[in-house]
Amino acid sequence: MDSRLKQFFRQASDEGPHDSFHAVIPLHESPGLSWSEISKKIPTLPKGWHELSRLPSKDRLEFTRDFWLSKLSYQVETHESLEKFFASLDDVAVFATQKKFDDPFEPNLVYCLKESDGFFRGHPPIDAKGLQEIQELFAPYLPPSDYLAFLQIHDGFAKATDCTGMMRARQMREKYQAFQRMLEQQDPMVTSIGTTVDPKTLIPFYESFGMPFFQCFWAEWYPEQEMGNVYYSTESKTISDLFTSGASSETMAFPTFVDWLTFYLERVV
Repeated sequence: MDSRLKQFFRQASDEGPHDSFHAVIPLHESPGLSWSEISKKIPTLPKGWHELSRLPSKDRLEFTRDFWLSKLSYQVETHESLEKFFASLDDVAVFATQKKFDDPFEPNLVYCLKESDGFFRGHPPIDAKGLQEIQELFAPYLPPSDYLAFLQIHDGFAKATDCTGMMRARQMREKYQAFQRMLEQQDPMVTSIGTTVDPKTLIPFYESFGMPFFQCFWAEWYPEQEMGNVYYSTESKTISDLFTSGASSETMAFPTFVDWLTFYLERVV
């Protein structure tokens, strides 16, 4: 386990810092915990994650990679990017954390990078109620199919100690409303070249930790028959320029959710 991972998943002690967890259970290092025992302690733990935690590290990596590839529709570039991401990993670990004594345990699937103080962590996949909430939030538009597919892998996903990252389904309505209130206090929304934008057509799904920057689905842009996504900066009060010939990683305008995801996986800090 690298130093940043140890720092993040530390357990509180009398002398420890206040932002540590009250309790941490590394399930991949706890072979004695049966499903009947652990499911009572952590009701939100997917059974598949418990089974995954029983496997050797090599098998955890392979099974998780294959699950991602099976969920996300096949595109050569996408699969090459995901293969590259999983080749960069040292382990896939299962942690359960409890912030305070009376808080419920929260499971995380953690993607540990080789030779790096970096990792990604994902929450359990979305449930039926969460899917319904997403559909209602996007109405009358349709959420991108690759985004819905990823929610069935992780409903909430972030790099390293990023406390925001991809929003969880249960957070998105509140985040959307707060985003709209923020935009109401500003001048009319425009692209970086001055084209007017209806702010209500921007649905944020990612928030940069500590900075007021968002990646948003834009219901006025359908580059590949589904909603594309753009970057919004509260500093410039503009969204991405769709008309620049540069790469998506430069303009931060991505035709698909998976295009953004593979970019996010590559940019580890």
